[in-house]
Amino acid sequence: MAGLQIDPVTGLKNATYTPAKGAPSNELGQVDFMKLIIAQMRNQNPLEPQKDSDWMAQMAQFEALNQMRAVASGIKAVQGLAELTSAAGLIGKTVTGRQVDAIAITRDLVAREKYGRPFAKLTSLERVAVNEDERVVAAAADLPNAGNEVTGVVEKVVMDSSGVPFLYIGGKVLDLFTVTQVQQP
Repeated sequence: MAGLQIDPVTGLKNATYTPAKGAPSNELGQVDFMKLIIAQMRNQNPLEPQKDSDWMAQMAQFEALNQMRAVASGIKAVQGLAELTSAAGLIGKTVTGRQVDAIAITRDLVAREKYGRPFAKLTSLERVAVNEDERVVAAAADLPNAGNEVTGVVEKVVMDSSGVPFLYIGGKVLDLFTVTQVQQP
């Protein structure tokens, strides 16, 4: 009869651990770090065990890595805020930039106006209604013009699903980072 296997170090049986679903990550998490430490402990030479200071150094390095990740996340948030502020400063000004594929952004904009939530969180029937909206149909028809230069007055700033700001000009969406000219109307 096969018995239940319980790890003496963690006190967990293997059946309780289920890996996270989604794309695999190259980041070393806390669980991964603890698995490495446990593996090192199990496989160290008993005649020459690793010193406490070595374990502490590894833990300090891992903590430093976590702090660097937190700082990087904060910098990314500040960068996003700066981009949004820059884009908002262009509202009411005449700009020249490159048009992008506006279908996804327009869908999201219409979904938020009609249903108060992003397109990805709509029911199938709501998605059909959004896709039939004249603005989404116009954005789909305008797809061949993506990449063309457009000049116009910025009406509003719209965000895509990843939080990148775009400029909205008369139903056309411009990439903020392609703006080549800004002038007062």
